[in-house]
Amino acid sequence: MAMHRRTRIIVLVLLLVIGTTACGERATLAPTLTSDSLVPIVAASELVIGQNRLPIGVLKNGATLNDPDLALTLRFFYLDGDNPDQMQFETQTIYRGAGLPIGLYVAYPEFDRAGAWSVETSIPRDDGTEQVQRLRLDVLEQSRTLSVGEAAIASQTPTIRDNGDLTRITSDSEPDPDFYQLSIAEAVAANRPFVVAFATPSFCQTAVCGPNMQVLKRLKTQFGERVNFIHVEVYPYPFSESFEQQRYVPAMAEWRLRTEPWTFLADAEGVIQAKYEGGITFAEMEPALEQLAAGEPVNLAPR
Repeated sequence: MAMHRRTRIIVLVLLLVIGTTACGERATLAPTLTSDSLVPIVAASELVIGQNRLPIGVLKNGATLNDPDLALTLRFFYLDGDNPDQMQFETQTIYRGAGLPIGLYVAYPEFDRAGAWSVETSIPRDDGTEQVQRLRLDVLEQSRTLSVGEAAIASQTPTIRDNGDLTRITSDSEPDPDFYQLSIAEAVAANRPFVVAFATPSFCQTAVCGPNMQVLKRLKTQFGERVNFIHVEVYPYPFSESFEQQRYVPAMAEWRLRTEPWTFLADAEGVIQAKYEGGITFAEMEPALEQLAAGEPVNLAPR
């Protein structure tokens, strides 16, 4: 029953995004729901000039698809130009839903201009045809959250030294103490690459915080000798009360975050190299951590 309720919440959250796609702009073509409709949902709160991570969810008959064999074709159009019907570029999505309660199909588009864009999604059907839909996107000049290339904010986040009772630091039911050894401020000063996850495993609005933490714990096992890992619970203790009041820890405002979860990768100089909104998978994160640990620039797109 709990899992059914959680799945229903995920669907409701995704449906809210249909009307207000990336950056709060309305879709140019509202999805028409029929019994076999495949409804694409942009699951990103902002897009900016440069390389982006664009996750897309797909609803079918009111349920989220999580099909590893599904791939979407995306065609991008610049609506503020002289010829809004001219395709600017095309790309394919990559399945990024392993271990997540929802399927994510991720593309890594690079936008050269701010303004109004649209993405045309082609989703293959079981009968061999494709469902084509256009959604509007709003590309910003600059990110509202911390940007890649920006210095990480040296936030004073709770550690195990502040409170040895991890149940007062994190809502994770199976917390790993290694994620609470350093504050973000200490990680910035440590001259070592680090990963910081803003997540709330027990109160996550999209139910991906817990799976994200499992991915990060696995990555810590592989990269923990070279990279520091930090989890920041987005709600202060008592978590349930803070969740009800939507009261966040100070680091959320300091990092200009309005949603969760977010995962940031910073290099040894404390400079943000990559950021991920929403669900993550081991397959996507492992090559990024390899680059981060080696002191190389992190490339979001697969090589």
